[in-house]
Amino acid sequence: MKKYIEPGIVFLTIIVLQLLSCAGTNYKRLSLEDPNALIAIEDSLLSIDKNNQSINEAIVIANNNVAKNYLDSNELSLAVKHFEKSISINEENKDSQYGLMVAEGRLLIKKGNKNGIWDAIEKLSRASSIYPKQGEPFYWIAVSYTKLGDTEFDLILESYEKSLSLELDENIKSEVEENYKKAKNRKNKLDSFWK
Repeated sequence: MKKYIEPGIVFLTIIVLQLLSCAGTNYKRLSLEDPNALIAIEDSLLSIDKNNQSINEAIVIANNNVAKNYLDSNELSLAVKHFEKSISINEENKDSQYGLMVAEGRLLIKKGNKNGIWDAIEKLSRASSIYPKQGEPFYWIAVSYTKLGDTEFDLILESYEKSLSLELDENIKSEVEENYKKAKNRKNKLDSFWK
């Protein structure tokens, strides 16, 4: 009686064996160029040599890259999952810690629960302490304050201004600027109403 082996398992096994048989395999390059391919075989790599520092580093980078893509596409639960995987391998990795705080904060904002939004502000504040030059956490803090009640203009505008004074990815910079202008206009309308 012949045993049937799934083609996917055979394919992954072949890839793992090829990677392991190549002297000087550059896992880091694979983690940057095709992180999903490395993640597909990470369990096999870790089961063979879980103490190999270059493999662990590459898997962390791959998971972080995939998580960042999920963040960009607003698939926050999947981003959290990959950042958590990275942290399970290297709990000291600042990119993983920062990304996890931002992803969890954004997930809490998305859920909209008032207590959860306060927790989001706390997580985003912790993210800003990991990378103090990054403006993204302050943007999400401004969004959080807006969700709590869009009359706390001092906190909202201060958070937007802080965000804009720091480093921002181009993919969200225009969004931050637009939302800042909207908040400022709302404040001006409210101020003029009470005059």
